[in-house]
Amino acid sequence: MAMIIEMDTHMRHTTEFAETLTKEQRNYAKEQMARQLADLLARSPRENLYWQESVTDLIDLAHEVYMGGRLVDGQGRAFSFSGIVRRACAVLHVPAPHNPYSMAYNARNRKGVRQTSFFSRYCWMMYVKRVSNPLNGTVVKLKMKNEE
Repeated sequence: MAMIIEMDTHMRHTTEFAETLTKEQRNYAKEQMARQLADLLARSPRENLYWQESVTDLIDLAHEVYMGGRLVDGQGRAFSFSGIVRRACAVLHVPAPHNPYSMAYNARNRKGVRQTSFFSRYCWMMYVKRVSNPLNGTVVKLKMKNEE
């Protein structure tokens, strides 16, 4: 007995919020996101900053910034993707993934399934919620016992 499974063809493709913005708005958001990530990467791991979202979101963020080529070192060279990931994981106390490229690919392919891209959620916070630094909500600083 053969079983036939029908696909629901009435399902609508989910449009990401970022896709509804103008090119200028998306570029501005990418610049802001890169600037805010650069500020986080300049921090010390001893500051006890912890990433509160998924590791996939952090890798998605790092990949988006890397692809924009907006992070450069003191000699004007673009940071490598793996360098951004290593530094972000160290500063934000996240275990570094063995294959960040694979994670970035998987993050890109999750769009519209259960979770939209980190960039789209970042844009939504920026333009709908009017949050000037959406990355602030993704990081928490834990106090040490001697700071109490």
